[in-house]
Amino acid sequence: MRRTLVALWFADIAGYSVRAAEDEVSALRLVEILQALSRQIVRRYNGRVVKFFGDAVLAEFPSTELAVRAAAALSQEYRERSATTGRSHNLRVGVHLADVAVGADGDLYGDGVNAAARIQEAAEAGQVALSQDVWRQLRGRSEFQFQSLGERTLKGVGAIGLYAVNVESDAAEPAAPGITKVSPPTEQEKEGIRSVAVLPFVDLSAERDQEYFSDGVAEEILNLLTKVGGLHVPARTSCFAFRGASVDAREIGKRLGVDALLEGSIRKAGNRLRITVQLIDAQNGYRLWSERFDRELDDIFAIQDEIARSVVDALGLSLTRREERRLLKRSTSNVPAYEFYLRGRKLFQKWTRQNIELARKMFQRAIDLDPDFADAWAGLATAHVHLFSRDNEPHLEKAREASDHALKLDPESAEAHVAAGQGFSMEQRYADAAKEFERAIELDPTFFDAYYYYGRACFKSGDSDKSLRLFQQAQDVRPEDYEAIYLLGLVLRQLGRNEESRDADARASKCMRQHLELNPDDARAYVLGAGTLARLGDREQARQWCERAMSLAPDDDAILYNAACALATLGEDERALDVLQRAIDAGLAGGDWIVRDPDWEPKLLSIPYEAPGCKGVYPPWRALPETDWLLHTKIELAIVCLTTGIWTLPNKRNSIAASSRSRSG
Repeated sequence: MRRTLVALWFADIAGYSVRAAEDEVSALRLVEILQALSRQIVRRYNGRVVKFFGDAVLAEFPSTELAVRAAAALSQEYRERSATTGRSHNLRVGVHLADVAVGADGDLYGDGVNAAARIQEAAEAGQVALSQDVWRQLRGRSEFQFQSLGERTLKGVGAIGLYAVNVESDAAEPAAPGITKVSPPTEQEKEGIRSVAVLPFVDLSAERDQEYFSDGVAEEILNLLTKVGGLHVPARTSCFAFRGASVDAREIGKRLGVDALLEGSIRKAGNRLRITVQLIDAQNGYRLWSERFDRELDDIFAIQDEIARSVVDALGLSLTRREERRLLKRSTSNVPAYEFYLRGRKLFQKWTRQNIELARKMFQRAIDLDPDFADAWAGLATAHVHLFSRDNEPHLEKAREASDHALKLDPESAEAHVAAGQGFSMEQRYADAAKEFERAIELDPTFFDAYYYYGRACFKSGDSDKSLRLFQQAQDVRPEDYEAIYLLGLVLRQLGRNEESRDADARASKCMRQHLELNPDDARAYVLGAGTLARLGDREQARQWCERAMSLAPDDDAILYNAACALATLGEDERALDVLQRAIDAGLAGGDWIVRDPDWEPKLLSIPYEAPGCKGVYPPWRALPETDWLLHTKIELAIVCLTTGIWTLPNKRNSIAASSRSRSG
């Protein structure tokens, strides 16, 4: 470990334990404010936050002056900002100068760190206390006023002289504007709040092993609120990206483009449950509503409904009869089954083959506990659809059985109708798929997946005009979703509407950049963004994003397929074909998608060919029975040659064999 001389301070929240016992939600908010302000102010004074723990923070600075100025600014701004929780709190800050050891992880070690912590403990609420070593560095400076606190004997440190300090406000850097006076919103202001983000609920269970449950409850509330007319709710992907982030509520609201935030925590112990939630005005940090629920676990469904209704009431909205029925609707009353269902949902969000397979098992466990759990059957069907072509199991047949059973249990389950539609689409039974998607939209006009997957099915079937309308409707339901806008551009390009396609690409690129700020490891956003950037002329970043996507998901067939599309757009034909081969080897099933994909048509009709047993035959589809020529366009024949092994890509030993059904795109 290297050693260095630094000025450092500890700060903690005075009275935090008492506040936490009274109101967990407000206490959690106090910590969030401390962390957000610490990051801002420490950076402003050229320091570094070393770590946060509980309601305390440790930071280091290159000089004692900067450390003291930062401590004074933090103390003042925290007193003002903490008032938004219902009452103001003070910090206790201890500043010291010491020789410390710096670990590989950036943490600080040594007696000096312990001394700073003990000085902080000796400070009173609202006080910045300095060690004698810090005081000696600054005692001649007129802008600092000191008050001797006398000599104190501190545990593990011994006798040390301490001083309290005040810093003249006109000598310090301007502080970021705090919230000094906050008034409750008027009815008029309340009417202006028409968007809310549901942040992931914090798991406060003793073992911290209930994140799946906390996430599941937050997501269920999010899904309930999306069904309320006139209320915009960003998708889970955007909202949950702020898990554990020390970001001010107003900044989160700005980045998500919402007027309000719903945040909370869950403590689960045995059959007891404590859920604390609060609705925050993202414009000024004012708490619009808060509640604590101390209930039995069996009451979880009623609690979720109560929270959703309370949010609606707090925003001055009203429910239609249809929306009322949606809130009352429950698929199970079996709590253990519901917990397995939530585990499955969380695993499914990770979107890898391994996690989808684990999700399938969780849905099956839920069904074993409650055979009448329609949502679990719908989840099982969806898992089987997404596992199709990845092994030899008859996933489409099992998906159809599961979706049929879900619909038998609940004919009005939009989720089950979408799962059935996806299965029919994979089987190229597009008319049957359309019926299921149409019914899902009729049941739930706010259901993004219904429009999105219906649009994909129409694109594959050749109905580009209808596909275009559906992707536009999907975007209307979820404006921040980059995939709907990306596919909108793809369909416009396929229709030859190039100027409109370029406009859609520009909007998609903006959405992808915003998404990646919150989700920096999303391979799909990188790979679709690579194709978009390539078409917009940003070739260098397109290559970087393409490589980043393949490094994040080197064996994912859909990622590899779209990387090949991006490389083809960049004109790197040989590399594109290599990556396409890797996608097929990874299990790509793309016959009915690729024949419509405008990224591939010119490439497949111009690349060299190798047809086993028929070298010199040109074009390669002449190796097929002549009757087949009449059934396909040239591009379709090229795909048939690829997928049947009659035609292999140049310099490949193995023929390409893939199903004619599609998960591409």
